[in-house]
Amino acid sequence: MADNPKQRHRGAHVDAETVFSNYQAITSKTFLVSLMVEFIGTMMFTFLGSTVTDKVFGPWVNGLALAVWVYSAANISGGHLNPAVTFSTLICGFYPVLHSVLYVILQFCGAIMGALLVAGLVPGVSVGMGDGAPGCFDSTIIGKGLSHSQLFGWEVGMTFTLLSVVYACGVAKPGHGSFTPLAVGLSLVACAGTGGQWTGAALNPARVVGPLAVFKCGTDVAYIYILAHLLAAVLACSIFAFVSGWGPLSPFQSMKQLCIPWHQAVVMWMTGSPPRCLTHADGEQTINDVLANKPGGKCAADAPRDIAARDQA
Repeated sequence: MADNPKQRHRGAHVDAETVFSNYQAITSKTFLVSLMVEFIGTMMFTFLGSTVTDKVFGPWVNGLALAVWVYSAANISGGHLNPAVTFSTLICGFYPVLHSVLYVILQFCGAIMGALLVAGLVPGVSVGMGDGAPGCFDSTIIGKGLSHSQLFGWEVGMTFTLLSVVYACGVAKPGHGSFTPLAVGLSLVACAGTGGQWTGAALNPARVVGPLAVFKCGTDVAYIYILAHLLAAVLACSIFAFVSGWGPLSPFQSMKQLCIPWHQAVVMWMTGSPPRCLTHADGEQTINDVLANKPGGKCAADAPRDIAARDQA
C-alpha cells in the first residue's frame, strides 16, 4: 500500500483512510463497476450470512463475511453493502444523492439475489416457504417474550453501534485505513453475539428485505427492523455532525469550505460532481479530487487558477 493515503485510482482520488466516503464520479468509467460491486457484495454477504446455522459461529461468520466484502469493495464503491450506511452518509453530506439512491436499489436487489441463491443451493428450502426460512427475520428467531418496542430498541442500539464504527474508522480523519473493514466486521460480531439471541441482529435493511421478498417471511415485523435501522442512521449522523461537522458534500459545508453559491452546492450534493469552477485540466471528478488540490487557507475555487499559473510558470 502506498504511503500517501490519497491515491490516484482510475481517474479519481481514493482516500485510503476514509473508505466509506469514497465514490466514483458519474461520468467515470468505473461508476457502473461500483454499482455492480455493491450488488455483488450485498448478494454474497446475504448468502453467507443466511446459510450459517451454528449459533456460536454465526456471529463470526456474519462479521467476517461483512469484513471480507467491505475489503473487496472499499476502494471501488466505498463498500457500503448496507442501505443504513448509505442513508446515513448521504444525510451527513459524505455521499451524493444520486449515488445513494442507486446504491440502495442495487443493495436491495443484491440481497434478493442472495436469498434466491439460498433457495437454490440449500436443500429443503424453497421460494415462498414463509417464516423459518434461512436468513429470515421473523417470529421464529425473535427472542421469546420480546415486545415490538424491545425489538425496535435492540436494533436501534446495535445498528447505531455499527454505524458509529463506520464513522469513527471509515469517515472521520484520521481514519484507520486498511483496518476499517475488520473493525466494522468485528462490530457486527459483537452485536450479533449479544443481540442475536433476541432479534437475529439484522442491522441492515437489505438483510431484512431480501429474504422477505423471496420467502415471504417476517411480514409482520419487517417494518420494525427497517424503521430502527433508519433511526440509527439519523442518530449516528447527528452525533458525528455535532462532534466533527458535516461532510464536504453537505450544502452548508460546501458553501463555506469551497466558496460556491447555494445552487451549485445543492447540485454537487445531488450528483457528487463539482462545478466547473472547481476543476482544472487534470480532470477532478469528485469532492476528494477537489479537496486534494485545495490550497491551504484558500477557497477551492481558487485552486484551478493557482494550478494553471503554476503550470505556466
